[in-house]
Amino acid sequence: MRIPENAILSTLKNGGCIKSFYRRSTRSPRQEKSVLADGYVLESSVDGDEIILSHADFLSVKTKLAETETWEQVVGSTLFGGSSWMLRSDVDD
Repeated sequence: MRIPENAILSTLKNGGCIKSFYRRSTRSPRQEKSVLADGYVLESSVDGDEIILSHADFLSVKTKLAETETWEQVVGSTLFGGSSWMLRSDVDD
């Protein structure tokens, strides 16, 4: 079920963030990062709630976000990684 864009933006305006994550095989040739992650979670700064977002949910607000942090870690033959996304400061109501 889709999360309404205004609900996502409301959480982000109140200090929340979106965490994206992915996993890739280290055995395959090095590829550019996929446009889509394997998953997205909307985290609220107010009550600590987490809401799982779909690719469509994330893409509906992506142009209003700034990637603030990235990480990667290799475990065995798997590369895990992710990003934190916050509402850009130049986005109007």
